Amino acid sequence: MKKKTFIISMLCLTLIGGSINVLQAQETKQEEQQQPEKKKSKLGSFVRKVGEATTGINMSNETFAVIPFDAQKLISMEVVSCTGNINTGQVLLTLAVKAKQEGVKTNLGKSCGNGNQECVTAYDTKGTTFEGVEIGTFTEVVAQKECPLNIPVQYSFGFTNVPATLAGLEMVRIEFYVYAKSGGVGSNMSKIEPIQVRNIQITWE
Repeated sequence: MKKKTFIISMLCLTLIGGSINVLQAQETKQEEQQQPEKKKSKLGSFVRKVGEATTGINMSNETFAVIPFDAQKLISMEVVSCTGNINTGQVLLTLAVKAKQEGVKTNLGKSCGNGNQECVTAYDTKGTTFEGVEIGTFTEVVAQKECPLNIPVQYSFGFTNVPATLAGLEMVRIEFYVYAKSGGVGSNMSKIEPIQVRNIQITWE
């Protein structure tokens, strides 16, 4: 009787061990199948972002910035936030600019004409435009912001009369100046082609 019980116990352990091995093999196979898919997904996303930044053509719903070639070696840019006030129709867009080398200064949004004329324009998918103004104390073209190496410097722009039904901005076009002590665009503040920021979702509050 004891011998029979022992044999049955051993058979049970063998079956359990075999089942565990089968499950582990299945999990390993699934992980191996998923890894190439993840790599393909990451590669596809990377290719889309490079294509968007290069051509300015929307290839996805992700937010991206199109920075002119002369400025790409000096700065990078990303969207920090874009919030809207449901009651007033005001939208606040905040961007972060990072310098890629020492001695870089920037001035976003001014000037596309004489004096201190603002030049920040947002567009929706239908082509409706919203003119923006910089929020803060930097209201002179000569009052550029210093951009420490790899430290984000924020710019905020306000837009009015934006309908609360608008889910996002198709594009924001920003005139800007950039200064670099060495390399890049020279020793003075130089006007570069406008930056475009695309696919910006608005968070209404």
